[in-house]
Amino acid sequence: MKKFLILLTTGILLLAAGGYTVLCTVSDTEHILPGVTVRGVDVGNMTAEDAIRALREEADRNSDHALITVSLDGVNYTARAEGAAELDYETAVQEALQKTPDEFWLRGAAWLKAFQGGNPVSQPPVKTDPDALCAALISNGFPDIDTYIRQPVTVQGDRLVFSAGAVEEKIDKETLVDRMTETYEKETYSEVIPCPLTPAKAADLEQIYQEIHKEPENATLDPDHNYAIVEGKPGIDFDMEQARKALETAKSGKEASIDLLYPQPEVHARDLEERMFSDVLATYTTVVNDTPNAVSNIQLATKKCSEIILPSGYEFSFNKAVGEQTAATGFKTADAILDGKIIQAYGGGICQVSTTIFAASLYANLDILEHWNHDYVSSYIEAGMDAAVAWGVLDMRVGNSFAYPVKIEVRCTGNNLTATIFGTKTDDSFVEIETEVLQNSPPHTMEVVTHRNVYTENKRHVFTEKAAYSSYVQ
Repeated sequence: MKKFLILLTTGILLLAAGGYTVLCTVSDTEHILPGVTVRGVDVGNMTAEDAIRALREEADRNSDHALITVSLDGVNYTARAEGAAELDYETAVQEALQKTPDEFWLRGAAWLKAFQGGNPVSQPPVKTDPDALCAALISNGFPDIDTYIRQPVTVQGDRLVFSAGAVEEKIDKETLVDRMTETYEKETYSEVIPCPLTPAKAADLEQIYQEIHKEPENATLDPDHNYAIVEGKPGIDFDMEQARKALETAKSGKEASIDLLYPQPEVHARDLEERMFSDVLATYTTVVNDTPNAVSNIQLATKKCSEIILPSGYEFSFNKAVGEQTAATGFKTADAILDGKIIQAYGGGICQVSTTIFAASLYANLDILEHWNHDYVSSYIEAGMDAAVAWGVLDMRVGNSFAYPVKIEVRCTGNNLTATIFGTKTDDSFVEIETEVLQNSPPHTMEVVTHRNVYTENKRHVFTEKAAYSSYVQ
């Protein structure tokens, strides 16, 4: 019996030794031990190449979830980590491979340990591109990291509060990148990173004013919604002397605050409803005496330029309103001037429309943004008052800097071409136009300066401006 037990024990030991030898043999250094995981991905029994491929595929599948959120000034901004941060796959796989001992007789034990309890790679390294991470944030509305400055003031109700110390803060870029990298490493995407800030310099009152101050916005019209009336908005302001005293108090280490002011807009929605386009700012008429084709072109351009509404701050472009002149757009060939020579061109004659609108705009005191004269003095208006146009080359543009919108209406009735500018008069001023022929011009040239004089009703002169310059061939 004793001999049998000895033989049985020896057999078992030999069998175990043989099995262990097999485990040591199959646990080669070219394959990762079973149960090894990298960021939750099972790479057991894989070669390095297969493991890297599996990790990349898993990262691609999860890329939509790799979103890092940073909070600044009460707003959350999200950056996609894809392309800016990634697992160092090669290093992680090498670490996984190194869990197999180099010593042959230790490999079996390592295999058994891995098989029984798993063997994750602890916190594999991450490669990040700091500039790419920051760019991903900025692309989603985050302020420029290198130039952002947080002023030591907050708006609390109707008060402007200066924080104790009154020190400007800037973004701590290095710490921000470290925290974003840590989020990617730990995959804690549900957590919001408060943007780290660091002191920059003492507060600048002028800079604070620029950031807080807002001009009131007048009620206006929305061209994108059928010129619907949009209510105005009050501005934000504060007394600079009070702010200067409050800032000094804050610099001494005490919180201070002052009242905010809310200046109201000059024009409210009800003002537009009651007074919009109620006055004729100016009207001007030229006489049409041209060929049938030119008259047809004038009538077509007139239709395209009528009922044009310019909210405050907008401009009128003749070329944009009329478009390119071709047979397909309904224009006919008529006389036109090119390089001093009369040619036949589609749209010939439409310069009389641009000229009539230009003249009315001068008297309506609209801003002259672009103006060109003809090579020769026009037959339908005096020198210095014409406005030449050519598609893609010469345009006639005027702007509305009034508080109220204006409307351009153009009519061609019989031989009369009339442009009328409607708007809202807010004072008693009126315009007179003077054209001055310059002396000592070059030979065969007539130079004309167009002056716009603005007067009040009692003829008190307000200002004179050079509205246009023209040079003609004689």
